[in-house]
Amino acid sequence: MAFLEGPSLKQAEVIKQDIGEGPGDLERGVRDLRSMLAASPYLPEPDSVEKQVLELFIRGCRMDMQRARNKLEAFFLSRSRFRDLYEYTSLSVPPLSESCKFMDVVTLPKLTDEGYRVTIGRVRPGYSDSCADITDVTRAVLLVSDVRMHDETLIAGDVFIWEVSNIRASLAAKIMAAASAVRRSIYLAQAAYPQRMKRIHVVGARPFLASSLQLMRSCVNEKVRNRYYIHPKVEDLLEHIPARVLPEEWGGQEESIDTLARRWRNRVDDLRDYIHNLNDISNATPAPILDNDMYGTVGAFRKLDID
Repeated sequence: MAFLEGPSLKQAEVIKQDIGEGPGDLERGVRDLRSMLAASPYLPEPDSVEKQVLELFIRGCRMDMQRARNKLEAFFLSRSRFRDLYEYTSLSVPPLSESCKFMDVVTLPKLTDEGYRVTIGRVRPGYSDSCADITDVTRAVLLVSDVRMHDETLIAGDVFIWEVSNIRASLAAKIMAAASAVRRSIYLAQAAYPQRMKRIHVVGARPFLASSLQLMRSCVNEKVRNRYYIHPKVEDLLEHIPARVLPEEWGGQEESIDTLARRWRNRVDDLRDYIHNLNDISNATPAPILDNDMYGTVGAFRKLDID
């Protein structure tokens, strides 16, 4: 069985209709992206990028090839520009193993009825303050996102759940102190990953997190900003997400978050060579940084002001 379950045949047809994918469109799109890679002196060689990754960008951009080209360009150039966010390739060894003692980052195996993929970020109870390094948490989230791209299939969109009821007041200052890393990761998720954000659920947020939530909301576009849902308890999620998708401790039928988190840590280790290669091909011919522009390259990804 695949690490992430794909859609049913009926779901797949509905998703393809929603994104406007017709017969032969995906193959033509892959050829288009490979041509773009071949034409740029700053991007990887076309044959070094897996077809699966290219297909995710095309479908994640609803078959809009200009958007797909822009995002693919951003994906590789941002890895070269912000190497500090991508330098670690394991959740099992420090420093990211320490961040896993603070937060579990888990993408759930099953899709919702709409075909959405759900990813959980759960702050663990009783964490040590020394483990709560927000920059390392953003690195862990991006690492799971990269590994997920290797295993992901046709989906209709993304749903994120941030369960933060265990956060202590002392962490709020750390989040604000790491605002630059938080902004970078959120902007990268929008500009450089083939996501179609459908909903963001925040569970158990206490009043002292108001400024942190405002920081995250300020980093997304208005459409995503209007898709935030705030819940006092995890049981409220069952009104939005089927029980068969959610973990057992949240009233669902899926394996526990602890079990899934272990599986993800193992999966990241299994694909360490894949991640190393992704970093290597991104850094092979880094583009120059010109003045305040992030990159002066072909395409629309000329400036991403996220410092």
